Amino acid sequence: MAIIVQLCRRCLLFRQIANFPLPKFKEFNYRDRLIREKNILRNTSAKNLNRTYSTSRGFGTVSIKASKLSSESDKPTECTTFQDLGNENRLHPKLLKTLSDDLKFDTMMPIQEATIRDLIDDRANCLAQAKTGTGKTIAFLLPAIQTLVTKDASPGKYISLLVLSPTRELALQIAKEAKNLLQRFYQYNVRVCIGGTNKEKEQKEILKSCDILIATPGRLLDHLSEPRFIEKFQALDTLVLDEADRLLDMGFMKDIERIVSYLPDKVGSKRQGMLFSATQTPRVSKVANLVLGKDYKVISTIPIGEKLTHERVLQKLITVPTFSDLAPALFASIQREVQLRGSGAFKLIIFAPTAALADFYGHILRTVSGIPELSVLHSRASQNKRNKIIAQFRVAKTGVLVATDVVARGIDIPAVTDVIQVGLPMSKEAYIHRLGRTARAGTEGGGIFFLTEAEKFFPSKSLGEIKFLECPADLSLREEVLQIAGNMEEEKFKKIYQSWIGYYKSHIKAIGWTAQHLVVEANKFAKEGLRAIEIPMLTKDTIAKMGLRGMQGFNVKPKKARNTDKIMVESDTN
Repeated sequence: MAIIVQLCRRCLLFRQIANFPLPKFKEFNYRDRLIREKNILRNTSAKNLNRTYSTSRGFGTVSIKASKLSSESDKPTECTTFQDLGNENRLHPKLLKTLSDDLKFDTMMPIQEATIRDLIDDRANCLAQAKTGTGKTIAFLLPAIQTLVTKDASPGKYISLLVLSPTRELALQIAKEAKNLLQRFYQYNVRVCIGGTNKEKEQKEILKSCDILIATPGRLLDHLSEPRFIEKFQALDTLVLDEADRLLDMGFMKDIERIVSYLPDKVGSKRQGMLFSATQTPRVSKVANLVLGKDYKVISTIPIGEKLTHERVLQKLITVPTFSDLAPALFASIQREVQLRGSGAFKLIIFAPTAALADFYGHILRTVSGIPELSVLHSRASQNKRNKIIAQFRVAKTGVLVATDVVARGIDIPAVTDVIQVGLPMSKEAYIHRLGRTARAGTEGGGIFFLTEAEKFFPSKSLGEIKFLECPADLSLREEVLQIAGNMEEEKFKKIYQSWIGYYKSHIKAIGWTAQHLVVEANKFAKEGLRAIEIPMLTKDTIAKMGLRGMQGFNVKPKKARNTDKIMVESDTN
């Protein structure tokens, strides 16, 4: 309620001191507005105050700049509220009651204000660019739910809205918001379709009654092999891709194409399509053509010229000689921060390349004296455990989360003061999205990037626009850290070793290694970085499946009647 009151006060202040016509689509945010209001109070000529918006159809985007504030005769600015939609007969009365009375939503966020009217009135196809945490979930759910509750159809018989999400956590978050919006409509059901849950139970519930389905691509494809499941989409009204750029970064393009092929023809069914993305790239345009068709609007609520997180926060670069030095350097850095700032002064996310390496760093860091509560999160944890960890870390004022890319985007975690990235990320985009976990909503933040000499090509090649502050590595605690590592169970050595090989095999071309050199470096890491007594054993089948048949240096496990080895994935994003 306090936030709503503040927004209303800002709107009143803005009306008193600034007058100019509003365009249909606006690009601004409320933090910018407050800053601008202060500037106006200092300088009534308001020479630097501009508003911009962009809208397009198809492939071309037109950006329009609103007139400057220079006259008091212009019409007053209004802050659009959800009540305005009700007054315009755009929202079902129960939906309006839910928004105002139950959820206490009043003023629209920019992405909501820029999109909702067109999405409801014209059922427009839309590609919307907006940052995470700016209200985009409501922006696509509200029009889709308005379509659901106003159409003449039996509840639960067919799926009206399908939302594709890159991660389980984001899917659950979207489902929660959908249920909140439908709390006065008891006849409708929201279902979630994600990995890590009972597939048979999941399918049974969806087939029984489902109006809104939030799904990850892989699990949805598993269900689409069932003809009865395909029939549930015969009356699909709306298809949404949330975090579309992340879906593509994770390699889901082919899965999306297959999913769309199971759906009724877009033209014939008049299905509405929406894509929400933090960035607009050629790959996003390609999937937009598939999901939205040829005629669609492009709307951006990211102010022109606004600096992104990686362009404005301090980022330190620490380079160590070998992979065996990463854990000691990380350990020393965390210990130093605890000593300088105190355990209650930071909320930190540490990104590791794989689940096994995240477990390894978590194991090491738990021994740091005075460290805040530490958790490890990756896709190999059970879904219940993942949900619990995220919920606890989200509300915590201080803490350390060691994670993989499952939390790089799409999950709103407030007040993260620092982001540390250990080792080569999958891409430039992965680095930027990870860093974007900090310095959100007007807060300060910082980043530290740990790399080895073999990986130091990455900043100059892929992150040339970032000015890193290069800092020396502190390896004074190397022996202490390696002693902790050496006391791990043998099975952990194997998991870390195997996942390390799997991950860096996908980067050998960029690093300049041969496959044989990869094995040499892996063995060196096992002996010197993990203090393993011997090189962890792998079966011939495992080595072959990793694409390393014939390479020298492996400790080959004697063949048994049944091979129980599991191939470690190269990255952890599910």
